[in-house]
Amino acid sequence: MPGKHVRFNEENIFYSPTPSDSTPSPTTSESSLPSSTGPITPPQLRELFMRLGPVNIHPILAYHPYVFPINYNVSYPPNTASANIRASPINLDSYCLAEPATNPPIPVLTLQNDFLPWRCEIRATTSHCVTVEDVLTQLYRFLRIPGTREEYKAAPNQHVRDTIAETYHNRCLRTSSAEAYAEEQRKGLKRVDFLMGRTTFMGLSSTKLGPDAWVLNLQ
Repeated sequence: MPGKHVRFNEENIFYSPTPSDSTPSPTTSESSLPSSTGPITPPQLRELFMRLGPVNIHPILAYHPYVFPINYNVSYPPNTASANIRASPINLDSYCLAEPATNPPIPVLTLQNDFLPWRCEIRATTSHCVTVEDVLTQLYRFLRIPGTREEYKAAPNQHVRDTIAETYHNRCLRTSSAEAYAEEQRKGLKRVDFLMGRTTFMGLSSTKLGPDAWVLNLQ
């Protein structure tokens, strides 16, 4: 993969790895990017979460290790998602999308993934609680945010940077025309490229960090 160029929307420049970047770090795992701190929960929400007790995720968003709950590639808009009838009898229709993402309902969720150095915060938009649609829509928007040169260079080693660059290149190539390809290249690296091709939505699983903190499982 040497020779792949990465463009950054914020600076409108290309970045090519320098020779000094080519030595992999012997102490850093290639499987994940630097982790960030946990979600910052305002005091009033912490108090609410302490009173709630166990919180369950909506079945259409729930993680299963072998069968994904919905057919969805997170690199595409959420309107391309559809229910996986092998996993759940629930239809992914407008009624389902408007349902609370959790039971009991809560106003904010924080998603984390080992390959992303950021946390994705999902907030209620149309009601008092986060809905299924909020999760899918805000996750997609989050992954479309441009990645910076500093974030790219902070990847654990050159192998990871090369894979991110290859993913960016392949994402641009899947566009429908030469004009669309040029436009996607101009927009530069995005957070979704840091997933290095792991874009199949496998559902959300709970953590020990609180009822608002969930793992975003992808493959």
